[in-house]
Amino acid sequence: MHYVKEPNFLTQNPLFTESNPGKALKANPLGFIDIGARGGVHLIVDALAKYTSVLAFEPDLEECERLRKDKHIAEHWSEFLLYPVALSNQQGEASLKLLSSDTNHSLLSPNSDFVDRYNMVKWKEIGQCPLMTDTLDHVLFNELADHSNCGEFLKIDTQGTEYEILEGAKRTLTERTVAVVCEVSFCELYKNQKLFSDVESFLRQYGFSFYGFPLFHHRSCKYLSKEQYATRERAFYGDAVFFKDPFHPSKNIKLSERQSYTLFTCALLLGYYDFALELAKKNWVKNPEEETRIQSLIQQCAITEPQEAVVAVRALLNQVSQSPEEANVIVGSFVDQRRHLCDYNDVMNVSPLPRVI
Repeated sequence: MHYVKEPNFLTQNPLFTESNPGKALKANPLGFIDIGARGGVHLIVDALAKYTSVLAFEPDLEECERLRKDKHIAEHWSEFLLYPVALSNQQGEASLKLLSSDTNHSLLSPNSDFVDRYNMVKWKEIGQCPLMTDTLDHVLFNELADHSNCGEFLKIDTQGTEYEILEGAKRTLTERTVAVVCEVSFCELYKNQKLFSDVESFLRQYGFSFYGFPLFHHRSCKYLSKEQYATRERAFYGDAVFFKDPFHPSKNIKLSERQSYTLFTCALLLGYYDFALELAKKNWVKNPEEETRIQSLIQQCAITEPQEAVVAVRALLNQVSQSPEEANVIVGSFVDQRRHLCDYNDVMNVSPLPRVI
């Protein structure tokens, strides 16, 4: 996934700090919720760290203890709260299925048909652990009622139970959230798992528009070696981005001033720079000075110097020259690292450059 520059790039940038969104978030930090925080808070908000209030959920007690002991994690953010709770669509007892890779633990059992078919060694169930579940709405509007902005931006990665968590967050989605990054699946990696179509349809009911996949994974049985053969693979899972788009013709979405600023900032953090500029120009930029500031900020975030591409291509050529037998994999990896940024077909269709390069 593509992120905005280095840590605290925005909070240390006068173009942002002197803008209306920057002033608003300095006074009252962005309410970011990281659901599935194993390994630490997601880098997606790192560029805004000092203006971000983090609420993290991680049901693994051992991992929570490790995170709590790491002072650098807490000090990195404006505020850091960690709940050792498994979120779902209801409160009650549940069982955490322990898999061969701790990053794949889930409230759902792995789908053995897929595990065996695709030789998914990291998805083998090796044990279970009892725990209690809660809903995001209950936590936010009862235990954290004084944190009024908590839930403006959601990141959800819980190995198959993302849909149930969203079901338990209907009030949050309605009243607070403007952006969601959610891991979604295109096949049942876990038994009875809801798929991307279910998640997209659910979020659409709450005014969210699907914008793209910044991260995407495919899989096959690997009968053919990628070093010598090219073959399409099955779409497995990825991260999906959803925005509460105020310009959607049929949703009639009315954003508060605060929501306009947070949506702009989330679009910036996620690399949707053109959308961010559209939001600014149509929603809240009222004077030439602010317009110039925002235009310069977005251009600074989005800049990709052609010379950098030249250097990268030359390095690619050098790699291929040194290992010609691995050329397919090396070139494929080069493309993978850049495919999420944007689609250039619209440029190629109207430019004098040859259609296929």
